[in-house]
Amino acid sequence: MTDIAGLVFGVAALWQSCVQAYEIIDSTRHHGMEFELLNVKFEVERVRLLCWGDALGLAGVQTWAWNPGTSPNSGDQSNINTTRLDVRLRQEDVRSTVLRLLGCIQHVFENTDRLQDYYGLQEAAPLGLTSQGQSQTQSHGQEQEPLPPQTQRILIGVFKRPYENLRRMAGHRQRSTALNRRVVWAVRDRRKFDMLISELRGFNDSLESLFPDAQIRAAAAMRAEIEGAVEIRGLRLLQEATAEEHQDLSECASLRLELLSVSRIQDDVTSQATTENTWAKDGWEDADEEIPRGNQQAEAEGRTTPTEATQEEPELDEMTKRLRELDLYNAKKSFGAVTLSLIGPHGGLAHVSGHVYWIGDKTDRTFPSPWQDRDKGFVSTTHAAFEIYKRKKYMKKPSRDKYWSHDSEDYALLDPESHVKFENENPGTVTVEGYGLECWDFETTKPRNREQLITVNYSDLPVLPARTLLRRIDDLQNHAGKFGWSPDKEELDLKEVVGTLGIVYYDAKYAKDPSRWIGDLYSLLNRTDVFADFTTSSTIGEQWAGTTDDGCIGTWNLLRQIIVGRELALRLKHLDEGTSWSGFTERVLASLIVSDLWLKHVQIVLTDAKLPADSPEGPETAEQKAQAEDYKNQGNEALKKNEYQKAVDLYTEAIKIDLSNAIYRCNRSAALIGLDMFLEAEEDAYVATLLDPKYAKAWSRLGMAIFKQGDAKRAKKAYERALQVAGKDTTAQMRQGLASAEEMIKEKIKAINSEKDIAKQHKLRSAFLDEDWEIFGKAPEFHSLVHEQQVEGLLLFAERMRWPYINEVRDYAEDVYSSLHTGGTVGIHLHDWLYGLVLPGKWFAFKIMTALILCTPSIRDKTGIAPYFDCGLVLPTRSYWRLRTVLGRVLGCLPGIISLCGWIGPCPKVEFDPPVERPVQPHHVRVKARRIALTEHSTNQDDGVWGRSLYDRRRATDIRPDEEMEPYMAEMRNPSNWVIPEPPVRDVGTCKILSIQLKKLAPQVGAARKAAEGKIQDSQAEHEAEYRASITFKMDNNEEAVTYKLFTNPVFVTPPPCNEGPRGAHEVHMRGLQLFQKNIWSLDRLKDHTAEDTDDDEVMVINATGNGAEVLARAWCSERGKCAVIRRPGGPCFVCAVRAASRESLGTRVLIWTG
Repeated sequence: MTDIAGLVFGVAALWQSCVQAYEIIDSTRHHGMEFELLNVKFEVERVRLLCWGDALGLAGVQTWAWNPGTSPNSGDQSNINTTRLDVRLRQEDVRSTVLRLLGCIQHVFENTDRLQDYYGLQEAAPLGLTSQGQSQTQSHGQEQEPLPPQTQRILIGVFKRPYENLRRMAGHRQRSTALNRRVVWAVRDRRKFDMLISELRGFNDSLESLFPDAQIRAAAAMRAEIEGAVEIRGLRLLQEATAEEHQDLSECASLRLELLSVSRIQDDVTSQATTENTWAKDGWEDADEEIPRGNQQAEAEGRTTPTEATQEEPELDEMTKRLRELDLYNAKKSFGAVTLSLIGPHGGLAHVSGHVYWIGDKTDRTFPSPWQDRDKGFVSTTHAAFEIYKRKKYMKKPSRDKYWSHDSEDYALLDPESHVKFENENPGTVTVEGYGLECWDFETTKPRNREQLITVNYSDLPVLPARTLLRRIDDLQNHAGKFGWSPDKEELDLKEVVGTLGIVYYDAKYAKDPSRWIGDLYSLLNRTDVFADFTTSSTIGEQWAGTTDDGCIGTWNLLRQIIVGRELALRLKHLDEGTSWSGFTERVLASLIVSDLWLKHVQIVLTDAKLPADSPEGPETAEQKAQAEDYKNQGNEALKKNEYQKAVDLYTEAIKIDLSNAIYRCNRSAALIGLDMFLEAEEDAYVATLLDPKYAKAWSRLGMAIFKQGDAKRAKKAYERALQVAGKDTTAQMRQGLASAEEMIKEKIKAINSEKDIAKQHKLRSAFLDEDWEIFGKAPEFHSLVHEQQVEGLLLFAERMRWPYINEVRDYAEDVYSSLHTGGTVGIHLHDWLYGLVLPGKWFAFKIMTALILCTPSIRDKTGIAPYFDCGLVLPTRSYWRLRTVLGRVLGCLPGIISLCGWIGPCPKVEFDPPVERPVQPHHVRVKARRIALTEHSTNQDDGVWGRSLYDRRRATDIRPDEEMEPYMAEMRNPSNWVIPEPPVRDVGTCKILSIQLKKLAPQVGAARKAAEGKIQDSQAEHEAEYRASITFKMDNNEEAVTYKLFTNPVFVTPPPCNEGPRGAHEVHMRGLQLFQKNIWSLDRLKDHTAEDTDDDEVMVINATGNGAEVLARAWCSERGKCAVIRRPGGPCFVCAVRAASRESLGTRVLIWTG
């Protein structure tokens, strides 16, 4: 059989060869900036290949320590590390595709004819051996490490970690293999060389498409390197070279350059000369510090060595020095400015993230900053019951690694409002991070192929009795040890529940790796037959209490899913950094959440089963009773003769006549034991104990039936009960039965302790412990451990929201749980709430309002359950709206309104068109509002959200093509030309809402047809109706009222404050002042605004400083389809606020200035 491990090692070896093959291109010759940028593009593709391989774990495979003729499983494995290898490389189809693509890359560099004719290269000089036969890696007889090409020396200050891995690989390979002569190629034709880069880029794209999650990690690793770089020249080259093909890298480099431009000033503002030198050299010397200095061959050929390049920087001419000095002077003006940015989507993945930076801020991002969290406006949880509203993290996250990048869990959206950083403390608005989540959510709606192929395992699972599932639940809740301390037991515990999943591992070492289960458990939880997808339903309880006929998985499958979810969570918590598997879906995340909540909030208790209230009756007449006794006597005679089947039949006839007689059941149990039908015998004996709990013989017979089945502990309990009931009438048979049960228990414990085989010992111990959870004769009860907390949270929610029926809710809610456990019934949604089993985000918001309605008897029946997650609630005197709906966002700024658990309220009452009966009856309302496109449309799904550039933000201060240098520099350096723009003046006017109207829209075609055909009732059709909202305002400086129709659902962003600049608020040059002055609009002019009044690159500023003005500004945004940045008192300065709304930042191009 082919050695799988050997094939995987072959992939690693080929990948390392491809990475090192890039060295054959010589970029030390200078032919101008265009060639230099091409060399940077070329090296970027090498870094992509490096990071891709590292994300798959190939960088950790020391292929130089492996003899290809020997299996990696044999011999010395001390230098072989495969623990981080991606498990998908063990799949034949995936591995063969990777090998073909890597082979194509290798062939590109080995085909000398094609290199010359097609890619425009020409032979330059051999690499590896010099003309004197001396290795380039040696100097004066001392072994040195390989010298990197010129392109590496340009980017090594940017991508330090990837190049460190490359240097280490090259060093190990050099020490273990002989050097071979290698031809070096120089670029002759720029256009043809660009074709080579494009071809390499295509190969990289294909490799990344095979492993989407690895692509995400590789891209994140490259961005992390850029964000930590300080080498200015390399960042500038990277920013310009990647502007077209890799816009996300270009933007990241641009942002890093902007941050560095001010940090340099902060480091040393006392010495201009020192600052200039730092600007020119910082990061360059550090980057080359690790590179060996010796290179006699280079000196002999007259080439510049790395030492000379570092120590002898070219002398800058006077004009260049003055321009750099001017650049520093201008950059200082932005010190403390807040910079907002969006990153994503990337390569067909919808993920978008929002980021906040303060220019010049040196806060260590390794540790979270409570002050920055406060400035960003994150909302904290005010009650334990509300913590479920936000999702938690399950994958291990390094707390002190500033290079930490997103993992698979971070790329599962679930629901935007479930994220802890989504909502801003100002109701109806989101944080910058929340705006990124809104963009991500919008990207998922685009009709482009973003589907990710995942593996689903439908292999047969072990058939588990209920007692095994209950015991495992109890173990996880009450007896879970520290994970990792007993790896063999943990492995066997998991296999007990899921089996082997039909997978056979030929690598014995890998088969014992606990983290290998992660990908397998993903594929298991993604199956659709026995496990539930909690994201597709509004309730978890229906999966628990429902039947398979209703499309539910039932109690026991749910318990298995909870166990699997917990086993996965334990392994994710201890997952090694950089290791990942594909298949982490929102469905898997939901299973993790439900499993976590269940094990914390629910306790299973086994209680003795009871006879139903209508207990079986005895015979109606004396003749029937005599007939039953005759059958019993005949049965006794048959039992004495060991005619067990005949005895069973006779006792059965007696039972048919008298169902309430315990003796008949007990005697039939004895006959069944004679037939070795122990389970049936146990059932009869148990029913006898229920009919007559003081019947000692029945308890003894029950003990015997159980003992015969091998359940010694349960048999012992039955015999003890028999002796207790019998008292002085205890028989020798009862005592002997108890002694036999106790002896069997000792024998089982001895067998467990003496068993040397770990698997057999685990099986014996599990069977022994399972006896405590046998459900025969028991009724499993599910108790909530958090019902008081949940009731308290519901009452707090009602109080904060000023629920008009609060007293009614209190009277009902305080006793609802006790009523449930005394035979009462509650709605399934209230049941979920009392048990704390709710998914975060929209599911939680839906659940808490539904629970509140169900605890309000006066409106419960007429209101019903909301048909959609985004429905609002209309009451006679007020209304409540969901956080992400248009009315929630527009009305959130009204006085006295709060945002809590996904709801905005209490909002003003509404009016209906056409009018409805008075007063308005409580009911759910769904408001229709079109979603605004938050990201730009692109036919190329590899494009990012936008292409922001460092130079775009400074275009107003750039030198004009026809401008003289000296006057330009003098103008820029003149302090009087730098001013602080005046924000909009305070508006003394007032604005108030006259009415909020809801106009009923025509039903959808499908709903109208069903109503006409009578397939749905009028009440259901009304339930499905949609409404258009509009708000009428009255301004004191305008006699006529103005109405805004809420056609769209905009997103409003509250930015954090900036830090003070040199003069407090930030300055701008007079050349750019008009951008902050010419497009300011007052409320009375908004209705007349047209698209022609504002250029695409301008920011429209709405003066909303008047009393009640903000809600009108928000309503205008909804009517015109505009998202907006809202600057509130205490927020950023006017300059930072305008820039936050600009196209180069969040791109809303609308700023609502409230003062």
